[in-house]
Amino acid sequence: MVCYGPMSPPPITLCVLARDEADKIAHALESAKACPWVTELLVHDTGSTDETPAIAERYADRVEHHQWVDFTTNRRQLVDAASHDWVFILDADEQVTPELSAEVTALADADFEAHPIFTMPRRNYLLGRHVRAWDPDRIDRLFDRTRVTWPKRHVHDTRTPTEGTAKPLRHPITHNRHANDFGDYFDGDRYERRAEALAQEMYDRGKRAGLLDLVFRHHLAFWKFYLVKRGFLDGKFGLLIAQKAAFSVQLKYARLWHMQQEKRSP
Repeated sequence: MVCYGPMSPPPITLCVLARDEADKIAHALESAKACPWVTELLVHDTGSTDETPAIAERYADRVEHHQWVDFTTNRRQLVDAASHDWVFILDADEQVTPELSAEVTALADADFEAHPIFTMPRRNYLLGRHVRAWDPDRIDRLFDRTRVTWPKRHVHDTRTPTEGTAKPLRHPITHNRHANDFGDYFDGDRYERRAEALAQEMYDRGKRAGLLDLVFRHHLAFWKFYLVKRGFLDGKFGLLIAQKAAFSVQLKYARLWHMQQEKRSP
């Protein structure tokens, strides 16, 4: 058994999947390079037409190029290509905070033996502001690939331990902290792609959209994020976040309903 010591994590590959992220990826890779526990920095580019690959070459130990298939398939390719079993997945529009980096550094050998997955909150930003209503948005990004199962999902990929338990960390990843573009609030193409993927994920799980879903789901989403998640504390910005959630849910269920009609057609 290899012992890493109370202040020495095992070798970790930090993995980044990217396409056309030239305006954001440098921030992600700079945050990764600042982490003393990152043994390898690996980037998979999936068909960028901008300067993303050139920027990645300046930071990463390896930059590989792969054709886009789907979210989970490409992430699996990325993780499988890592030189180490312990991997940390970071999106190109995210950053590892110094506090999270220090928390990982302080983990003991016993932590890595007992917990094949570490989860952390993600602190989201939109239009340059922190989205309080989306907290804590806990995600599982640090894990031992040999001790997890990873079911295929079109959007929300999560992992489950095959032994041991997941351990929550306190400090966050930040998401879109350096973006202040209205396109991050509303991008029609992105909404369409996401609605398609989410609807397919729901359909595959046996979910179907009925009349009550089409009438009420988006209203429930609005009040969830405006009242229950306390978006109202952020004034007009919180109102916009609740409206964004309602529109996203409406589009998702509309696409699911349409998918059902397509499947019924000869």
